[in-house]
Amino acid sequence: HSTVPSHAVSLAVGQTIGSGIFISPNDVVKQVGSIGMSLVIWLLSGILSMCGALSFCELGTMFKRSGGEFQYIKAAYGNLAAFLYLWVCGCIRNGMGCAAIALSFSHYFVTLFWEVDDSMAPTEFLFVKKLVATAAIVIIVAVNSYSTKFGLYMQNVFTILKLSALGVLILLGFYKLCAGQTENIGKPWFEDTIVDFPAWTTAFFAALWSYSGWNCINMMAGEIKNPVKTVPRALVSTNIIMISIYLIANIAYHTTLPLETLMNERAVAMISGRLVLG
Repeated sequence: HSTVPSHAVSLAVGQTIGSGIFISPNDVVKQVGSIGMSLVIWLLSGILSMCGALSFCELGTMFKRSGGEFQYIKAAYGNLAAFLYLWVCGCIRNGMGCAAIALSFSHYFVTLFWEVDDSMAPTEFLFVKKLVATAAIVIIVAVNSYSTKFGLYMQNVFTILKLSALGVLILLGFYKLCAGQTENIGKPWFEDTIVDFPAWTTAFFAALWSYSGWNCINMMAGEIKNPVKTVPRALVSTNIIMISIYLIANIAYHTTLPLETLMNERAVAMISGRLVLG
């Protein structure tokens, strides 16, 4: 009998891995300037997320009801504060998150047909990217409004696609390492590190965006069997898995791409595939 709640962990990992790991490596490297410091940022961001997960472990065992932060704010500050939190999430936070994810998707989609230098992207490219992002949001809303079951099926398909893409990326990096092609990671890893704490703050923000999503376990605490044991194990296991995956993925990025390319291109996963596979 396994002591790790696999279903809860699978759901949280699927919720956490999103657009961040395909876009944020560019933002992190651009702010810190070196391979070693970028990996330190990803590791420390994972540890910070783990601290949040440990706090949520205690809250999840104290409040065995679904709702996550809503239940905690309601218990601490009352109904009005909890309602305002949900209102802010629905109208602002979640909407901004959806917009960011849609823009990340549209950047990769448009880049398939239109290769541009991100630092000198023409106005037409930016307009088309926003148009595709808007269309993606409209389609997803329409599908979920028409049929929740079909919307769930579409979500499962996209989850499989993004996990497969991340797996291929890691395999490409492993292939280059096995082939002895280590020219991109051959120099000292902390060489040219940018010592600028405001820039490091921006790098942390980009990395932490990629780690967001693990708290969905607390959202469904009321549906989990034996939450006193299951919630803490699921939260800690999820964060350990995410730290490992993101560090390996970033090493794969650095193995397949020169540092200058990582700093100048946002669609890093696509560029990695093109350089290795042609």
